[in-house]
Amino acid sequence: MNQHAVSSTLLYPYNFKLYSTIIFLMLIPEGAYAVPPLVTGDVPTAEKNHVELFIGTLYQDTGSIERQIPFTEVVYGISDRQEVTSEIQYLSIKDNQGLGDITLGTKYQFLKESDRFPGIASSFEVKLPNGNQAKELGTGAMNYDLRLRSQKTWDWFTAIINLGYTFVGEPEVNGVRQKRNNILFSAFAQEFEIHYTTKILSEIYWRNNDKSGDSDRLAGNIGFKHHLLSHLSVHATVGKSLREENLGGPNLRIYTGILLEF
Repeated sequence: MNQHAVSSTLLYPYNFKLYSTIIFLMLIPEGAYAVPPLVTGDVPTAEKNHVELFIGTLYQDTGSIERQIPFTEVVYGISDRQEVTSEIQYLSIKDNQGLGDITLGTKYQFLKESDRFPGIASSFEVKLPNGNQAKELGTGAMNYDLRLRSQKTWDWFTAIINLGYTFVGEPEVNGVRQKRNNILFSAFAQEFEIHYTTKILSEIYWRNNDKSGDSDRLAGNIGFKHHLLSHLSVHATVGKSLREENLGGPNLRIYTGILLEF
C-alpha cells in the first residue's frame, strides 16, 4: 500500500509523450496538489503495472469554503522504482462549481528503504491552468513542483520528511500580470501502527505564501488509515492552522476517502 501527499519524479523528456498518453487515458472515464490523506508525500511507489485509485472528498475553510467533490487521483507503476500520477477534482467554491486545475506528475525512488538506511525518492509535478480563474476554480497559470522525500520505519513507527520547492506561474488579470512568489515547503509526518490493519497518522507542515504580504502557513493534520480488504483501504484526516487565530490558514481541513488497488 502506498500513501501519497504530492506524488511524482524525474520526468524523462523522451518518455513524456508516453506518460501523458497513459495519464490522459486514465482521466477519460472520470482530481489537488496534496495527495490523500496527508499533505506529506511518502517514498514507496506503486508496484509495476499496478494501479492505485484514490477517491475522496475534501472540505477546507481558509476564509472562504472550498469543497472537492470528489477528489480523484490515479497512480500507475511503470517500473519497480517509478510511478506516474494524475490528480483531478470537481470544486465547489462560493457559488461556483466546476473542474479544478489538473496535476500530472511522476515519482522515482532512488533508494529503497533497508534495515540501515531510509528510503529516498524525488517527485516532479505540473499543475495545468485548465480551471476557470475568474470563478476561482483555477490559478490561471502553470506551476512546477519539485519535492525530495525520505522515509524510515522502526517496528511500529514510521517517519516521513519532505522538502519541496514550487515554481509558481504568474497569471494575467485584465491583461496585467499578477506577481507571485515561489513556494518553499517542508513537512514531517508520522505513522503509528496500532494493528496490522490500522495506522494512526499525524503531520506538521510549513510553506510560505505565494502572494507578498499574506501570512505563511504552519499547520497540522491527524487521522488514520485502515485496510478493509487486501485491495481496499479507507482513510481520513482533520487539521487546522497551528498559528494563533489560525493565521495563514486553514481554519479547518477535513478529508475522507478510499484507496482501491488493482
